[in-house]
Amino acid sequence: MPTVLIIDDSPTQVACIQELLGDMRVLHRNSASLGESRRLAEQADLVLIALILRGSNGFECGLQLRELGFLNILLYSDCPEDTDADWARAIGLQGLLQLPAPAHSLLQQIKQNMSRTVNGQEDGQRWAS
Repeated sequence: MPTVLIIDDSPTQVACIQELLGDMRVLHRNSASLGESRRLAEQADLVLIALILRGSNGFECGLQLRELGFLNILLYSDCPEDTDADWARAIGLQGLLQLPAPAHSLLQQIKQNMSRTVNGQEDGQRWAS
């Protein structure tokens, strides 16, 4: 069963995403603290990070996980700036999901990112070699 880690301090947003993911296993952190996020990310096929977090932001959290070698990281936001998706890709993340969006579209993007080849790695590989 695919596992998704959601890093978001909004219980409402987490509940909506968890419902969207259906029978996927969902792990959740309500802060971007690296220690616990790293431990949970090691169990996940994909990390979804809110762009705006209390005391941090999704770019910082995603970059920290990326520097540790985790490959499949997507940010999401309900009010992204025009350059946010470009900036996410520039720091090695998979991109940015804009919320709200049709459920089938979001789920399709999430599933694509769970199996995407990253930097020439095998499909489904979660960690850089």
